[in-house]
Amino acid sequence: MEHIAAFMLLVGCSGDASVCREIPVPVPAYESLEECRRDLVLEMRLSGSTERRVLGACKAVDAGILEQSATIDWAVSRNGELLITFDAEPQMVASR
Repeated sequence: MEHIAAFMLLVGCSGDASVCREIPVPVPAYESLEECRRDLVLEMRLSGSTERRVLGACKAVDAGILEQSATIDWAVSRNGELLITFDAEPQMVASR
């Protein structure tokens, strides 16, 4: 299994960013943050979104988080920045 060090997320928003939705990307996981950032602008242009604004961000991530059950939360800040957080769910270990 590859080591994943970055995650890409795109969202399409209305003009005032009051309504946003995730836009699928062909490759959401990258081996480095630099690779993700390099592809980000192109993926934003190729997104095919009909939304007025397309926002994108790359977030560094510990590969261990993506090996667990995790949720990805995002929000658009007041200044129009896409913010991403990861929340790993604790793993249950069965014992006798």
